[in-house]
Amino acid sequence: MTPFESCLEAILMADSQESEILAAQTLAQTYEQLLKQIENDERYQDKNPTHVDGGVALSSRHALDCLGDHLRTVRFIAGAYHALKDSLATIEQRPLQIVYAGCGPGAPLLLPFLHKFESEEIAITLLDLNTTSLQSVKELIEQLNLGAYFRSYELVDAITYEHPKNLGLHYVISETMDKGLTREPQVRVTQNLAQQLHKDGVFIPEAIQLFAEHTFYSNEPYFDIYKKLEDLPPLYDAIDRELLFTIDKTVHNNAPFSFESKPRKVPEDYSYTPDIAVFAKIKIYKDYQLNKSESLLSNPFCIASLYNLKTATYTLSHTTNGEPKWHCSF
Repeated sequence: MTPFESCLEAILMADSQESEILAAQTLAQTYEQLLKQIENDERYQDKNPTHVDGGVALSSRHALDCLGDHLRTVRFIAGAYHALKDSLATIEQRPLQIVYAGCGPGAPLLLPFLHKFESEEIAITLLDLNTTSLQSVKELIEQLNLGAYFRSYELVDAITYEHPKNLGLHYVISETMDKGLTREPQVRVTQNLAQQLHKDGVFIPEAIQLFAEHTFYSNEPYFDIYKKLEDLPPLYDAIDRELLFTIDKTVHNNAPFSFESKPRKVPEDYSYTPDIAVFAKIKIYKDYQLNKSESLLSNPFCIASLYNLKTATYTLSHTTNGEPKWHCSF
């Protein structure tokens, strides 16, 4: 029995946003209690990110803080759990090879449901660029007597990591993203690991859809871990919503990733929608997803004000060169 059993049951049984939030809060408290039992607790005071060509890797402290993103935590865990069950039913090879990219100090999107599986069924490789994160997660796994599930702990950039070809790669989980696919290296990580994936393999999240729209950005609900999700205002009545692109396991592997939209028209009257913004809808697995403003990952991101444009059309571009970012051309 692990301390996560009751947490997982609450996550899988959650049938409302309120019950999801309560389940996530209980999980976060469980993690804090477990990590306090590990020596060198001061390691979490380091809040310095690591910069790579393709984004920013979070520090151990900031990775732990992500547990406060309640719907993100619960839905990723539930989706990842069901995806692993399905993978074991459809892929014959044993052990199933799993890579968790950007695991942080607690591997929270995988560790809570390992007790539901046999260690002979799966072999997990954890990747992180932060030394303290890998030290912590390894000590935590040993403390929970879950070491038999893990193949390797790799201090490596997931953008360049190569999984041993003789083992195969059947299941990848990576939540290394920020709002609007800015700042963090999710796209580059996906480009690298998806091309190594078994033909029937699963990548979590399944798809990230990027939408553009015209809105009043300051009136949009904007989630952060210091706010109560239920206290956020309703979505603003944005217009001209358009799907720009989708990132999934079929993404091309030519790095850096780049995208340019077709010309978008400036509304004749934009007094109520003066801003150009993008947001991501994250399809984690099947029906588990994060919609606009439900998470740090799906918050809107403002690119430009229409008041600054002097033309009737404009284009949006996104690149992962250096650090993921958006640009408006007119």
